[in-house]
Amino acid sequence: MNNDTGRLLKIAGRQLTKNFDKFARHYGLTATQMSIIDHLGRETTEVLQRDLENEFNIRRSTATLILQRMEKKQLIKRQTSIIDARQKAVFLTTKGEKLVGIVGQYMQRQEQQLQEKFSKSELENFEKILNYYINM
Repeated sequence: MNNDTGRLLKIAGRQLTKNFDKFARHYGLTATQMSIIDHLGRETTEVLQRDLENEFNIRRSTATLILQRMEKKQLIKRQTSIIDARQKAVFLTTKGEKLVGIVGQYMQRQEQQLQEKFSKSELENFEKILNYYINM
């Protein structure tokens, strides 16, 4: 048996992104924009652009481009942080907030499908493996 976990993980990641993109397209979003809306919708404190960079493991320039596109679509607004005036805080607009429930339900369905297919211990092991790759 040829073990090629890294290759399979990459393929699975691409497939997951394709599925997210397919759903997001119905709302004029990308998978990443959808994930950012989900993240902002779950946060109760001010979210800085650098927090999003860390959360999604993306470069500053990439985050800036994504957020500029989201601003153009009037999904978010960025303004100077009240915590640190050197940083930009990111907030959902009313239009963005309307998508939080839709996106959240989709994310919950994805999680529920995993929980129905795999045992709790299998999912814990899978998350352990994913965290290994994330923290390499």
